[in-house]
Amino acid sequence: MIAMLDKIKEGILDVLMPKKCLGCGREGQYICNNCSVFLSEVNMFEVEPRTYELMSVWEYEGLIEKAIWKIKYNGCYDIIGELVEKALEKVEINLPDDAVITYVPMYKKKEKKRGFNQSKIIADKLGEKMNRPVVNLLEKTKDNRSQVGLNPQERQENVHNVFISNMVEVGPRPCNTVLLVDDVYTTGATINECAKVLRRAGFKNIYGFTLARRMRL
Repeated sequence: MIAMLDKIKEGILDVLMPKKCLGCGREGQYICNNCSVFLSEVNMFEVEPRTYELMSVWEYEGLIEKAIWKIKYNGCYDIIGELVEKALEKVEINLPDDAVITYVPMYKKKEKKRGFNQSKIIADKLGEKMNRPVVNLLEKTKDNRSQVGLNPQERQENVHNVFISNMVEVGPRPCNTVLLVDDVYTTGATINECAKVLRRAGFKNIYGFTLARRMRL
């Protein structure tokens, strides 16, 4: 029912505000097929051995940076569906049958003010496409400062102990695997901290997924 309402809403938005390519302005998509060829892809790489593996799809630059900026700061979160579809054309995410999907949470008051958490929407879209449950496993307990402008050490200190486990029922079978979703990987401070909390909560296999990876600060 919710998925149907989302499709109706997207159809209405397409009529009132047609999608236009962020690169060339052509109607139909936010990143058209012609402009997609200019997106820089990155490969899956391992981070924090024995903690988790991370998969990022594109470099955080050009049209991808512009798209994510519009999602976060202009509220154009309908872009996410298109980016997730494009991402799944580029990467294959193989998870065990008992795996669940979760996401990096926002501080509740900040999420309420913004009106959405882009990481949750990415996770929901992945869950829809992959037919996987999306569960809320983490909670952010502090309204720490933005990571923007901080160096790697400051970023690590800024997110230390700001997340806690928010375990919920994930199904009748034991669940050992989780896919942790965020929008952008920069230094890894945020996703590292979340992965540590999930590890302490009992998850043995943790995979990270981000749409983009910033290659340099």
